[in-house]
Amino acid sequence: MTEKLVTATDKITLVQNSYGRCLSNGKVLETFYQKFLSSSVEVKERFKHTDFEQQHKLLRHGINLMIMYAAGNIAGQAGLRRIKDSHSRVRLNIDPRFYSLWKDALMSAIVQHDKKLDGETRRAWNEVLDKGIEFVTSGY
Repeated sequence: MTEKLVTATDKITLVQNSYGRCLSNGKVLETFYQKFLSSSVEVKERFKHTDFEQQHKLLRHGINLMIMYAAGNIAGQAGLRRIKDSHSRVRLNIDPRFYSLWKDALMSAIVQHDKKLDGETRRAWNEVLDKGIEFVTSGY
């Protein structure tokens, strides 16, 4: 039995399609924030005075930037560099330990909202998110 070779482009396409399915029902971002805010008292405290309508737009854009960054897109690199700078110790001071909670909450929301999610797509999501998180946290 031969295993199909999944290219980097294939992985990005899997993630883009999955993200589109998640967004199509309109609730994945709400689910993410429910899960993320309940993951830690510190996380909940940091979002106490947040405008969640605006935050949903920022999250949606940030996830798109991570996908673009993983694809090697220059605009994705520039956008993720801005997030790296804004989330650094000297600006928003987002401790790198929070990113595992963020990723876990996002993956849980994706599992809940992408009814066609399979192992290959889940692995692709993990690779995309890990690459972006590694880049953003390197600026802490």
